[in-house]
Amino acid sequence: MTDDKTPNPSTIFDYLPMGDIDTDTIQEDVKNQFKRKFPKKFFKLAEHAESESQDGYVINLDGRPLKTPFKNLLTLPTEKLAKAVASEWNALGELINPDHLPLTKTANSAIEKTAPNMPHVVAEMVRFGETDLLCYQQNDPQGLQKLQELHWNPIILWAENLWNVEYKVTYGISHVAQDVKILAQYEADINALTAHQLSALYLLTTSCGSLLIALAYQANILTKDGVIKAAFVDEDWQVSKWGEDEEAQQIREFKLAEIDSFCTYLDLLKA
Repeated sequence: MTDDKTPNPSTIFDYLPMGDIDTDTIQEDVKNQFKRKFPKKFFKLAEHAESESQDGYVINLDGRPLKTPFKNLLTLPTEKLAKAVASEWNALGELINPDHLPLTKTANSAIEKTAPNMPHVVAEMVRFGETDLLCYQQNDPQGLQKLQELHWNPIILWAENLWNVEYKVTYGISHVAQDVKILAQYEADINALTAHQLSALYLLTTSCGSLLIALAYQANILTKDGVIKAAFVDEDWQVSKWGEDEEAQQIREFKLAEIDSFCTYLDLLKA
């Protein structure tokens, strides 16, 4: 008989965040991460298996199915992803720390936030693309300008050639309206994604600050290292000039881990 006080797969995610990133609160999250109390690990073995009720794979903790915060069955579309999710559960120490379950958090977000709201998420991403980071560059100082051109302009050129469009790049922060053809292409391409792809791409977009960077990774144009270099152009230049303090380094490490997990999630969705 199960102890009523022991968490089980139906309730354990009540403790965990859903996986979305709020870039405005990253700094506060980093400060508070050591104050949180985590439940103790209550299982011995996590295994993946084919779902008997849905297409895809499930995760069993000591034979009991893992569920999402809203008690939906955690169903994953590829065996590679399912194996990786099971592995991160098996790698846990004595406590269930959600920071050590990044793939699981993204899967939760895909199932419970993205899947029921696909049109809304697509519209949000198109709006994000309207003011993409890569289109707002600096012409001073020269060192920063060269870094932006090095890491950003090849991505813009790729998109222009792919969709036969022309981006408007401005120097400063004043809004510049992009051709409606570009926004229509964003919508068409993003609409073709599954809920799991869309969720990971949305999270990668918000973490990088650029839809174009995320789309370039999805299209195998950028490596993970390329994503990081493009996403951290401004920060890397600042560090090269003024150095980096401990708090900024903690925030950077947090963001790097998130970007890595979202890229990995997209990779594991590929056949």
